[in-house]
Amino acid sequence: MKILVYGVGAIGALMVHYLCRAGNDVTVVARSTYDELKNNGLVIVNALDKKKMTVDHPNVVREADYNVKYDIVFSVMQAQQQEGVLDALSKVNTKLIVMVGNDPECESYESYIKEHAVSKRLVLFGFQNSAGHRENGKAYCLLLPETELVIGGIHSATNPRALAMVKRAFDVKGYKITPVDDMYAYYMYHIGSLLPYCLMSYKVGHDLKKLGIGDIKLIVKATKEAFDFLKSTGIKAMPSKEDEFYNGGIKGFAMFTLYLIMAKTRLGIICIADHCRNAVGEMRYLDEEFEKYRSVHKGTPMPTWDRMRKYLP
Repeated sequence: MKILVYGVGAIGALMVHYLCRAGNDVTVVARSTYDELKNNGLVIVNALDKKKMTVDHPNVVREADYNVKYDIVFSVMQAQQQEGVLDALSKVNTKLIVMVGNDPECESYESYIKEHAVSKRLVLFGFQNSAGHRENGKAYCLLLPETELVIGGIHSATNPRALAMVKRAFDVKGYKITPVDDMYAYYMYHIGSLLPYCLMSYKVGHDLKKLGIGDIKLIVKATKEAFDFLKSTGIKAMPSKEDEFYNGGIKGFAMFTLYLIMAKTRLGIICIADHCRNAVGEMRYLDEEFEKYRSVHKGTPMPTWDRMRKYLP
């Protein structure tokens, strides 16, 4: 398949790696990283074992050629950066666009693309469960046994033909496609679980080992407040039953234990601390979008969440 990718940060780089491994004809649009990708290829280092490294050689361009037809176009970048490529996504020659990232403004993004599109196209949204950062021309990525792409429409199930195309593009060992029927809900619940831990990371200067059991309990409590608020405004839990991990019991203990392990191991550095350090703009944006939603949707109170917001830079 012929595939175009905007965004080759740590998340996009890992996606491109799997697309290349699956045998696709992959082109990446790179501006600031154009020279290093041309000269050295797409270099990915395993963040948990830096001796392990992969190198892929996708086609690299500074700007997309709108005359070239692509089967799928992926836009993989921080949420507040997606707006900058909407015009390009409206002009590129394709029938299927997948925007990947924390995109709570997905409705306005889809509307803009469809209003300005030079041809009919389907816009889907996704979230790739991976982490990492770029440094010295390399992408340091958390390489798990399986990388997952959650994908769907804003408030609808994924178009079957489009889903089949995406699955074919990632027909490779180690990559999983999970369709959902409400990506907006997925984004909002993800923000609800991500921001509390990030706020505590800012509190301790990204040294997560300084977090105590009390701090972890506050993270869990603030996340439960966010989930309860979203449910009170009519947004269902996504993924289904995700909220059960914040209601105590065995599932609650498992989530608390995971958060504690993350605070004491390199896993937390990769998934939380590094991301918070390198994406302050994104965290501010997500906080603003969540507060914007709260300002017009009166739901249950979030006192712990509100107290923790003071740690945001």
